[in-house]
Amino acid sequence: MKNTSKNALSLSHLSMQESPETNTHTLSEIFGAPIGREESIAQIAASPETKAAFQSLSFGAKEEMIAFFQNQKIPPITSDPFFKKLFNPTEHPDRLRDFLSCILQKEISSLTPLPLEGIKLAEESSFVVLDLVVQTADGETIDVEMQKIGYDFPGQRSDCYAADFIMRQYAKEKAERGKQFNYRDLCPVYVIVLMEQSSSVFRKAAPFYIHRSVCSYDSKIELSHLSRKIFISLDTFHDVVHNIDNKLDAWLTFLAARKPEDIVPLIQAYPEYIKLYQEIADFKKNPKEVIYMYSEALAILDRNTALYMIEERQKEIKELDARLAEKTAESSRPRGPRCAGGSGPHP
Repeated sequence: MKNTSKNALSLSHLSMQESPETNTHTLSEIFGAPIGREESIAQIAASPETKAAFQSLSFGAKEEMIAFFQNQKIPPITSDPFFKKLFNPTEHPDRLRDFLSCILQKEISSLTPLPLEGIKLAEESSFVVLDLVVQTADGETIDVEMQKIGYDFPGQRSDCYAADFIMRQYAKEKAERGKQFNYRDLCPVYVIVLMEQSSSVFRKAAPFYIHRSVCSYDSKIELSHLSRKIFISLDTFHDVVHNIDNKLDAWLTFLAARKPEDIVPLIQAYPEYIKLYQEIADFKKNPKEVIYMYSEALAILDRNTALYMIEERQKEIKELDARLAEKTAESSRPRGPRCAGGSGPHP
């Protein structure tokens, strides 16, 4: 997050030293004193088991983890293993509830996590690094997706997800209620997509970073619909929001920040987030679990990167084939007789 004059005093925290000008916690109090690279590696590989596990990581995962132990980087909170560790609905039911309440702009009393298997369309080739489905006490379904890179056809895909959830709900209610079934019994379905790197259609909409679907008719008639879609561009948010003015800003900053210095405005505006960052710092006490989380996060990313590149390559091949077919058709098109050269008058 970019610093403004309002947060000028925050710069004194960047070296993780004590600041006499503010009473807020310093970064060194939250994450611990910064340490060198060799000391970080020694902490991670303190036992033969963790050393072997660490050595099995990819180069990128090793560097990410070393930077975390050196207090130079915050783990990828948006990836599945880290997010679910911090937002575990059993251990921390209030966090996910508060986060979703801010996005949906209404109070959510309780949430029940739902297993993904068998309740959602499989999306093999998407760039999804987190997928979470929960149900509210009112029966509303909320699907939360985190995408490393925003995928193509976001409207069509989210329509398919919402339609799938609605039809599953319809089949369940119809089977349970039989002739007593009424369409009023069906509850809304929310599809929330957060993108670390937005696709071009969303980047063009900057400075807007939250896009909520609205259904309207040219006759002004008002009808109730079951599907609600919300897209959030974290990269645009990071670029355009410089002050944290509300709780939704705070949550999006928490998800988007990857450098310790980026969180200073957040913990100044909302000190309650210090506890979450202290929990993140406590990950270091169990290197084995952190190695697993980094391994899982990078495995998801690597797998989706490969699928994404294949998808992009297939798209390029189709475009080349189309251009080649167009050139072939043009070259085979019959041409009219050519006139003889010469500039003299015609007979």
